Amino acid sequence: MKACLFEAKEKYVICDIEKPVPQKDEVLIRVKAVGICGTDIHILKGEYFSDFPLIAGHEFSGEVVEVGEEVTQFQPGDRVTADPNIFCDKCYFCKINKNNHCLDSHVVGVTQNGAFAEYVAVSEKGIFSIPDHLSYSEAALAEPLACVVYGIRRSGIKPGEKVLIFGAGAIGLLLMSLLKMNGASQVVMVDISQKKLDFAKKMGASEVILNNEDGEKKLKAIAPFGFELVADATGSPRVMERELQFVEPDGTFLVFGVAPIGAMMKVEPYDIFRRDIRIIGSYAVKKTMQYSINLLASGKIQVKNLISSTHPLEDFEKGILDFYHDPDHMKIQIIP
Repeated sequence: MKACLFEAKEKYVICDIEKPVPQKDEVLIRVKAVGICGTDIHILKGEYFSDFPLIAGHEFSGEVVEVGEEVTQFQPGDRVTADPNIFCDKCYFCKINKNNHCLDSHVVGVTQNGAFAEYVAVSEKGIFSIPDHLSYSEAALAEPLACVVYGIRRSGIKPGEKVLIFGAGAIGLLLMSLLKMNGASQVVMVDISQKKLDFAKKMGASEVILNNEDGEKKLKAIAPFGFELVADATGSPRVMERELQFVEPDGTFLVFGVAPIGAMMKVEPYDIFRRDIRIIGSYAVKKTMQYSINLLASGKIQVKNLISSTHPLEDFEKGILDFYHDPDHMKIQIIP
């Protein structure tokens, strides 16, 4: 089969490799669509905990083509997506319902070969059916939306609260949509791309602010005392440092964007203490995939217009170049 193999740091190749053979508890999926995620870029740059060589790609959907002998819930022809995080369900954290901190987890596209390929094998416990009316490209966004569902739950947002989001890409817009559904009275978006901000406004953002010299003054004018919830969807430590000032006293700072391992940001502990600020992390998903699929299937969350470009697997480099050099890009998908 064709695959994009990350051979080493910042080195990848499109090559022919052996098609995976599903183990007795695995499902073999013909990949129909797979998104390029910021985490994939961190992996490629050697900024994540993955090892080389690796086939990355963890946001995907496809068709079942083969099942292992112990698989009971799926059969060839089924339309599916997957939670790439395969938990052991035995360790200390799994037993106290903190599965995303499983001590023996395996992550498709991160610790084992993923979906930047024609086929991918996944444990049955991570597979989810998708409805016929949902396209494969839409279904491939179920995993990032599941991460957002978990992040919103972690945030503790309450009806009527004001929200500020830094980063108006696909993740920022998913955060905005779900926060509005959860009762936010105002959702303000900040980004360096005016095109993204214009799109965010059409999607329902209350206000949009270009991240420049005047941006901070405008935010202070909108919310002089700050926002109950400030969420980062940039993954930039330098940006995060500036975001904290906009958290209202007794407010919450949600660290959603993925920063490189080892990157640092400066925080004044007294400021956190004096203003009663809660800093909340949100790592991956925790049994939120089905809720994500429910939202997509109901039409309450629309993702089709978040897909800015698609490329065949052979043109993977074009997708990477879009990610690196097009500041207006949203979700870039590969169609193997």
